[in-house]
Amino acid sequence: MPAPNRILAKPTTSPPHNPQVEIKNGTLRGLYLPAFHEDLFLGVPFASPPIGDLRLRHPAPYDEHWQQVRDATRRSPSCPGYAGFDVGLVLGEDCLTVDIVRPAGTSHKDRLPVLVWIYGGGFDAGGSADPRYNTSYLVNASVAIHKPIIVVSINYRVGGWGFLGSKEMAAAGALNIGLFDQRLALQWIQENIAAFGGNREKVTISGESAGAFSVGYHLTAFDGKHNGLFRAAILQSGTALGPGINSIAQLNTTYQPVYDNVTETVGCGNASDTLGCLRTVPYSKLFAAFEPFVMTPILDGEFLTRLPSASFSAGLVANVAVLAGSNTDEGTATFFGPRNSLNTDADVHALLAGMGNGLDNATVSEAMALYPDDPALGCPFGTGSERFARNGYMYKRGAAVIGDEVIHAGRRRTTQYYSSTSPSCRKPVYSYRFDQPPWNGIEELVATEAPVYSTHYAEICFVFNISPSISANNTNWIGPYQSYHDLSTLISRSWISFVHDLDPNNHGVPHAPLWPEYSKSHKNIVFAVGNTMVEPDTWRTEQLEFWMRNFARLKT
Repeated sequence: MPAPNRILAKPTTSPPHNPQVEIKNGTLRGLYLPAFHEDLFLGVPFASPPIGDLRLRHPAPYDEHWQQVRDATRRSPSCPGYAGFDVGLVLGEDCLTVDIVRPAGTSHKDRLPVLVWIYGGGFDAGGSADPRYNTSYLVNASVAIHKPIIVVSINYRVGGWGFLGSKEMAAAGALNIGLFDQRLALQWIQENIAAFGGNREKVTISGESAGAFSVGYHLTAFDGKHNGLFRAAILQSGTALGPGINSIAQLNTTYQPVYDNVTETVGCGNASDTLGCLRTVPYSKLFAAFEPFVMTPILDGEFLTRLPSASFSAGLVANVAVLAGSNTDEGTATFFGPRNSLNTDADVHALLAGMGNGLDNATVSEAMALYPDDPALGCPFGTGSERFARNGYMYKRGAAVIGDEVIHAGRRRTTQYYSSTSPSCRKPVYSYRFDQPPWNGIEELVATEAPVYSTHYAEICFVFNISPSISANNTNWIGPYQSYHDLSTLISRSWISFVHDLDPNNHGVPHAPLWPEYSKSHKNIVFAVGNTMVEPDTWRTEQLEFWMRNFARLKT
């Protein structure tokens, strides 16, 4: 195993202990981390605790002013979540906080660029305290390459706590709670980050999977009016284009039965005000009632006023710099790829016909031709005639369909859109394809049984570049080989360079290929151990164009 890959910043003055910052609510006392020479401010509230009568409502700004110095040396509970990503996290409703990591001794005069991390987890799980997202290594690397940044991780409500939908929720103006949590956190950053030494005009929002879907929704939210909340966006394995989004008109056939099930389960079914009743249910009881259900954002007419594809077509999208990419074999993720369900042409036909609002026979036939029963063309790609038939005789065919429709097509449409805007106002655009399987062929919680390959989430450990001395036991281990750590160094520093300069090439890694700006070349950088290169963005052209033509039918 290689030595820990951190490069420690050397203090230029006596190490500061118990750093303090004055924000609008009062004074915060943070934590000095000597191993990295960093200041941490943890569990800082950006919203009033969403408990009691504030449960199942949009977040309210945190307006309390504390007279004494407030301790900010411990993370808050993570928002209630499920799906295995909650393991090891302390959960609780009073969770609307941010965690801030900066180089030690940063002052308000430094005005450092800011990276905001929005975790994924299918809108059903996640938390800033998840050790897979330890941002100290990114801040440490930023100092090492003389491009210091501040990283802010935000918590937001997930599952039924953040995305419960029903006619009652719609009437109360309480849809898309989790997205409004994120938005309020971004507003809090604008109001307070200068006190920590950050530059509110140089904020980059970033996320992976549902975190990237969230970033995409912020690009299209409020008809693209982002009010200067961010100048750039990083989207890893997700955009606003791909996940289907239901509308309020579709509640009766989507989330209303879930709401009715929950209210009955907790004893609120006969209440005159079922939503008000839910706000009085004991936490543990409501937690259990929400657990069987996965809920995601909907078209609420406020945050999301139209399908994202319609926003892109109308040009109602935030004008910011973009770095976006996807992993070659996205569709092998257990929760994406249709394992054990596709054995015949009829099975594949049914899968396609049931997508979105339903695809007609002509459209399905076109898709069937683009995804023939030829395992050499299926996902995981480049694996020849092997079918991995224990997952279904036509598993690879379905995995290719799902990966292209949910992830790859949206990435291409997003980068094409941003690169086609007027040169007079166009911001930098960068695109990547991550083409590296996990070192041991397993991606915990995502794809633990073959086939895995360059699956969903596989790039996360390379981005966060966490030392092997602590990462081996938290499922974000890069692996024992130096070549893998070299790739991680390149990727993490490229992300830092983009946050700092809006150009990922200023990473200081020798012999790395130049990552071309997409509007000038329509090329991707392809990340792989020992073989990072640049390619024309023509991979799977016909298939991705098919999905882009049908975005509206797919409710995206």
